[in-house]
This record gives sequence, C-alpha cells and structure tokens, in this order.
Amino acid sequence: MARSGHSTQLTSGRHRAHQPQTQKLTENEILELKNYLLEWTLAKQKEKQAVFTAIARAARLLAPKVNQAQWKKRKQIYKTWLFNNRKKKERKDMIKYGRKWTPRMVIYQRNWEEVLKRIEDESRAKPGGPESHELSDDELEKVKETAEEWSNNFPPPEIQAQVAHKKGPAYMEHFSKEMWRQCRMRVFVMSAWKNEQGEVLFWMHDDNEALGDGDSFMKTKDWEDIKLVWQEYTQEQFSARAWDGG
Repeated sequence: MARSGHSTQLTSGRHRAHQPQTQKLTENEILELKNYLLEWTLAKQKEKQAVFTAIARAARLLAPKVNQAQWKKRKQIYKTWLFNNRKKKERKDMIKYGRKWTPRMVIYQRNWEEVLKRIEDESRAKPGGPESHELSDDELEKVKETAEEWSNNFPPPEIQAQVAHKKGPAYMEHFSKEMWRQCRMRVFVMSAWKNEQGEVLFWMHDDNEALGDGDSFMKTKDWEDIKLVWQEYTQEQFSARAWDGG
C-alpha cells in the first residue's frame, strides 16, 4: 500500500523548523473523492489510470495552492485514499440514482478543457503547478447557480448523455442484482438514450446467467422481434418531440 504524506528525515535542530508538514486533505477534496469513488471502484484495471487522472484534476480545483513536488505527493494521497476506501464502498449499497451536483462537478463535467485553457492563458502556467489560478468569484457564483439548477431539476441533454454513457450500465447491473437479492425477481433491461451527437443508442442488459442457477434470456430465447419493436418505439419517442431531458 502506498504511503501518504512526506517521508521523515533526521536533520540538525536548527533545520528542523523548516521541515515540511504532512499534507492533509481538505473536507472539499474528500467530498470530491467520495463523489467519484464509485466510478473508481467499478473501473476495469486498464481504465484505472485514466479515471484517476480525471479524479485528480477535479480534486485539484479544491486543493490549496501547492508547488509541483507537493502536488505529486498530494496525488499519491488521493490514490491511497481511493484504495483504502474502495473495499468499504464495495461492502455497501453505493449506487445513488439521485445525484446532487456540486459546483466543482459542474466545472469538471461541462467545460474542464475550457477551464484548463483559461488557466494556462492567464497564468502561462501548467494547471496544477505553483502559479495556477483559481476561478474568479463571479465564475464560482455562476457555477453554483448552475449546480443548484441541475440538482433541483435536471442537467442539459448533453450532460445527461455523458452520465448515461458512464453510469447507465452500472445502474442497470445494480438494479438487476438488487431485484434478485431483495425480491428474487429476474429482470431483463432494455434502454435507449440520445448521445451528444443526437444519435439514439440502444442497450440491452441481461444478468440472469449470473444470478442463482439462471440462464441468459438473450442466449436462450429469440428476442429479436422485441428488440426491433423497442428500437422502433424509442426512435419515435426521441424524434417526435424536442428532447427536454426530463
């Protein structure tokens, strides 16, 4: 297990006052890590690094200003926290279908690349480096308003499409397993959503083979007619009216 914080090095008494203190995560950083812990836990091994990079970028917006060496150590603290809390999360029912958006989640989800570019343009510094700038008060206020709107109502379609792509399969898998565990109910899920390019995508989820001594519905039954009817229906629904995301 990786160790967090600074290593201890013995020095003479006159230098001891200058030793760096162990870095501690802020409450907001921990909250951000919690927001992404499910995604980290469910990610396949080959996806872990990319997911961690995204998590670290989001948490960096909430971290105090640090130099590059300190930031490297802080990222290791993030990774250690995720590993230490992963098994705790696996033992609990951690799927939350109702999502409360935070200002930083809005920034990360909607325009992270724009934020990075603005920071680079204004400071001529690499984001995460010692000269990086935080968002202005006006920008943060606007983002807070957006987060409240998304939490109380729903985010715009392009954001919903991103969440559907990233979270949809995990939601359906969790639902299927819980229906079996709690109700001994078998479920076959058909879903459809519009991606960011406006295309209607389809998904069929069948966990029955992994539940009890069950057989796969998709492997044992002719369901092509059902699929065609579902595709026809969803095409009509998404195309017949403006998609408002609700």
